[in-house]
Amino acid sequence: MRSVVVALLGLVFWGVAAGAWAQSGLQRFESEIKPQIELKKFTYGSASALGSAGFVLNDVVAVVPASPATGDKESTIKIDKVTVDELDFDRLKKGASGDDVPRFAKLKIEGLTGDDAMFAALAPYGVPRVPVDVALDYRLDTATKVLTLSKLEVSLRGQSRVALALVLEGISDKSSQMQGAKDNARLRTASLDIDDTGLIAKVLPAVAKSEGATPEAMAAMATVPLAAFTVGQGPATLKALDSVVSFITDWRRPKGPIKFTIKPAKTASLADLDKVAEPNALTDIFGLTVDYAGTRVGAAGGSVTAPSTPQAATAPPVAGEAKPMTGGEAWLSIVGNTLTGKIDGEVFFEFYRKDGTLTLMNGSDLTKGKWTIEGEKVCFKYPDDDKECFTVSRKGDEITLGGDKGKGLRLTLLPGNPKDL
Repeated sequence: MRSVVVALLGLVFWGVAAGAWAQSGLQRFESEIKPQIELKKFTYGSASALGSAGFVLNDVVAVVPASPATGDKESTIKIDKVTVDELDFDRLKKGASGDDVPRFAKLKIEGLTGDDAMFAALAPYGVPRVPVDVALDYRLDTATKVLTLSKLEVSLRGQSRVALALVLEGISDKSSQMQGAKDNARLRTASLDIDDTGLIAKVLPAVAKSEGATPEAMAAMATVPLAAFTVGQGPATLKALDSVVSFITDWRRPKGPIKFTIKPAKTASLADLDKVAEPNALTDIFGLTVDYAGTRVGAAGGSVTAPSTPQAATAPPVAGEAKPMTGGEAWLSIVGNTLTGKIDGEVFFEFYRKDGTLTLMNGSDLTKGKWTIEGEKVCFKYPDDDKECFTVSRKGDEITLGGDKGKGLRLTLLPGNPKDL
């Protein structure tokens, strides 16, 4: 009986002592993680614990020291709130093996802003000065080598949100073996959500201006390789591509978010990317689906006029409203239409498709060919002929193609495909 009592007293004492010795998540952060933060300044207005593995920090101020990467100037970052639900302290604390990758983390950063210098660097790209929110939730199972990224989300308040989730097999918990992840990792599932509510409409015009182009031309240029990719694809792949092109051409005001989902029939590896060019590989191998409320059937192949802008990028300007265009902008405004003129005194017609193909009618002869944009020039390739490249300029329906050594053509633009080429 005495031995039983002693044992019980021992258990009680051990429980009380363990409770007294246990540290909260905040205490562990301040003693094990905070001393390792290499910043000139790191403060917070208030803090609280979330059990033994989490904590909350309010009104955080971090000053990044000057370095060549910051233009030899200090940079200040402010955060309204940091919430850490759980963190792998054991692998982050000082003295832990530097080769061990943290096995889990679940945290949220709310109201991240930077100083004037930081936003000044983004201003030329049209990025507005609004708070950023970030959320991360992942877990790495060291026994099965399965990484589950439940959420990686970045939100620019009132402008856009991007969220990624995925499950990967074959992921080591050793940083020294991460280099081999590209060969060993296999994808089970993945999803990417893009919800744009104003950012693209600000960024694209700013970027286009810096490149000497128009936002309509840049959006159209992005759809050209997708149009070429539609050749030989089945209905499921075409539906996915139509959704992507519809979203791109709705850049002024997207009709809701676009969601990419990948669910391979079998797990997919980087080696499988070599098969992407095969017909229907996107859907049959990778299980790609794309959901967008504004999807227009045929948008990717150019069989419909997709842009939701006041004037389609491929449509010729109305008489009296013509503005001069050159280079890629001029050419992309021609795609989907027909040029006519004379070669050696004989009238020809040539129709240009979004998929990079063309049909030339010279007299009664029809010739198939291809067109590509190379820099600010457009290049043509016909069977048995060498590739030729030309500068492009346009004013209204008057088109000039300039070649080497003064060789060039003055042509007229006809809307659409009047010769049914």
